[in-house]
This record gives sequence, C-alpha cells and structure tokens, in this order.
Amino acid sequence: MTDVTKGDAPSGQEESGLPANAESPNADPLPHARFTLDGVPEKERYDLWRDSISCIFEVEAERDIRQGPFEASIDANLFGSIMLARTQTLEQRWSRTPALMAKDGMDHYMIQVYEHGDMLWETQEGTRSFPKHGLVIFDLAEQVVTRTNNFSNLSLFIPRTMLDEQLKDRGNQHLRVLTAEEPMVHLLRDHMVSLKSLSSQMTARQAVEISPATIGLAAACLNAVISPDDPRQSSGASMARMTIVRRLIEANLGNPELTVDWITGKVGLSRTKLYELFEQLGGVTKYIRERRLRRALIMLTDKASAHLSIYDVAMEASYASDAAFVRAFRARYGVTPGDVRAAGHRLLVAEGLKTRGVDRRHEAWVHDL
Repeated sequence: MTDVTKGDAPSGQEESGLPANAESPNADPLPHARFTLDGVPEKERYDLWRDSISCIFEVEAERDIRQGPFEASIDANLFGSIMLARTQTLEQRWSRTPALMAKDGMDHYMIQVYEHGDMLWETQEGTRSFPKHGLVIFDLAEQVVTRTNNFSNLSLFIPRTMLDEQLKDRGNQHLRVLTAEEPMVHLLRDHMVSLKSLSSQMTARQAVEISPATIGLAAACLNAVISPDDPRQSSGASMARMTIVRRLIEANLGNPELTVDWITGKVGLSRTKLYELFEQLGGVTKYIRERRLRRALIMLTDKASAHLSIYDVAMEASYASDAAFVRAFRARYGVTPGDVRAAGHRLLVAEGLKTRGVDRRHEAWVHDL
C-alpha cells in the first residue's frame, strides 16, 4: 500500500543461510504519510486542503481564514488494518453529507480525542462540546455537522466489520460521548497517544500485531462505559432487545419478507414495543430502508462486488426493480448507483498519490482499510 524503506538485515543472518544484505520483512518501517502545506503557495493552500480532506469531510472556513496564511497537516500511520492520524488545522465547519457518503462508500468508525482546541455540534438537546480528555465516536455511515476552532486531534479509524463483531450495542455509537472520568476511556485515550508517539520506532510487523489489541481495547471501552447523560442510552432490557432486533435485521437485509410483522413474530415483541425501540432512529421501516441502501452502497464501491450489475445489487437490497432502487438511492444519497459504480472510489492507488509534491496517501489509506 505504500513505499517503505527496507531495513538492513540484522547481524548473524549469514549463519542462518541469508546473505548479510537480505531484506527482512520484520524491519520494514511502519507505513507513514504526512500531508503538509509547507512549500505550497499561500493562495493555493486552502483549496488543496479542502480537496484532500474531502476524502472524509466537506469543510468550510471564513474568508479571512481561507485567504490568510492557512495551515493544515495530517500525520497518518497504518497499523495493519486500522489507521491513526493526527490532524492540525484552523477554525472550520465540517460535514459528512449523504452525497459524500455515496461518493466514498466508507463504513468505518472514527474515534477522536482532542489534544487542544474544541469541537461543537448540535443535538436535539442543544449544543454539545468535546469533553476535555474524553472521546467521541463517529459512525462514518451517518450524517454529521460540526465546527471547530484551531485544534490538534487524534483520529482512530476502524472498519465496521472489525469492531462490530465485538460490540454489545452495534449501530448505536454515532456521536457517543465518553468522558475522561471513566478509567476505560483513560486507557483508550492513553493507548492512542502512545501509539502515535511510538509510531516512528515501530516496524510494520509490530503494527500488524498491535492492531487486534487496539480494536479489542476500543470495543472493551465502548462496551464497558455507560453514558447516563446520553438520551440514546436505554435501559439494559431495552438495549438488549434493540441489539437482538438489529442483528436480526442485518442478517436478513436481503430477505424480502423483512417487515414489521415478520420481525415481531421472530422476536416476540408487539408492534407498539418495536415502534418504541426505533422511535429515536426515525422508525423501524426507515431503519430497514437505510440499512438496505447502505448495504447497496458498500456493494457498489467494493471491488469484490464489481461483477454484479445494478439490477443484481437492487435484488440484494430487496428492491422489486432496479428503477425503484435507483429512485430510492438517488433520494438518499443525491447520486445514482451508476454514478457511484462509475467513480470506482475503492480503486484508488495509494502509491504516488501527490499534488504539487504534497503527500496525500492518507486519502487512499482511509478508503481502503
């Protein structure tokens, strides 16, 4: 995925039958990409940054910030199948829109900790801010709008499939706030900080070895921490029922019989109780539609599904026709399935991804996790 300089073979390899200058995979350095605007003309800096960060977010900044001595950097490392990146930049507005989600097809969790600066976002309960030394979890398959002042943060990107299998409450993590008073939050935060500070000393092999432990620690933190101030946190019994129903839905997204009545018959809930469980998510029918369209989006951007036609994808998403599927997909994401398929976003090439000499490999890395 990236050019890495081979380390010299350790002494004594002649005795093991390897020549002294043999390349050792254990000595390959940890993949590292650094996006910086150093050397870029001032008038071009913001536009280059906005184009690069659009791999995850659409950004906006005030005119004086855009036209001033704009600064931004991303220092990213690949730890096997996950990515950890430090971002530093100026005050901006950030959004992840349906059109952007359709464009990139990412299905990751992003866990953030702020080293300095702050982030604000609106909820039904009012404006929330990033907890000092705490964590916030983003589901990159969900919409979000935030704003920040000048900041530095760490972002841990974990593919959904790698974290979901360890979570007790899948699909209810978006914008979940975890405060630093919780010891598990402290552990995960310190682990992220330590990984980044030690990244220059680690090898690619060590990074692969630490990846499962990092994902396990993230899952343990999310499972163990209860956020009583978060209105989305239900009672234990309700959470357990919600988890059962969600897993049933995920396992049957391609089943045309997946309806409210079918679900109530399978889990033994009344229609009223089922509606109550999904009320904060916009209703169970909307939730099923969203998950089916999300599944279709992943298929359209996944190289493993490139052989499937749009009609095949529509059938997999339980649509009666490709025309109905296209209408629903366009209404949700603002583009057609054909637009997404033609863009081929998962075919990004990580090697040599540069503009005006700026290292932009992080863009391909985060998409290809």
